[in-house]
Amino acid sequence: MQSMRSYLIRESLVSGLSNAVINGGFAWYLSAGRDRLPILGGSGVLADFIATAVILVFVLSLIVLPLQQKHAMKKVAVGAEPPRLFLKLFSHIAIRRNALKALMLAIYAGLLALPLVYLVFLGLDVDGLSRVHYVLSKSLFTGLLAGLVVIPIVYMALYPLRSQPALSAKES
Repeated sequence: MQSMRSYLIRESLVSGLSNAVINGGFAWYLSAGRDRLPILGGSGVLADFIATAVILVFVLSLIVLPLQQKHAMKKVAVGAEPPRLFLKLFSHIAIRRNALKALMLAIYAGLLALPLVYLVFLGLDVDGLSRVHYVLSKSLFTGLLAGLVVIPIVYMALYPLRSQPALSAKES
């Protein structure tokens, strides 16, 4: 059995690196023929990053939640209680069905990503990105996002919350 810390690091790295490569490839392909991409506007980088955050977290959650529910218990030594930070931030989400968990995480990702990404571009005084800078920043953004969102997903899979009724032997 792995420790929780090593398991989270491994899952975060795998998710982050694979999503960085995949989304970087898509960004390269979809930005073909565009020398410079604006930050603001309907076809701007900011709108693209926010849409990507919502879609990425939603799809990743739908895929990873059931997989973690099946496999994580076999691989990780789980303590009696999840971390307090998890309980404070995600307990109201963790008691829901997987599809609703995914939707709620996606909405939170969009709401958090919008000001953060905007402030980064504002702080760097950037009004547009070259194709290469766009692909690199999109890869970095999606890699970090995917790596970070896996942490609450793993905790949701490993710690069934008390507000859900326990299954009896006949129901399972």
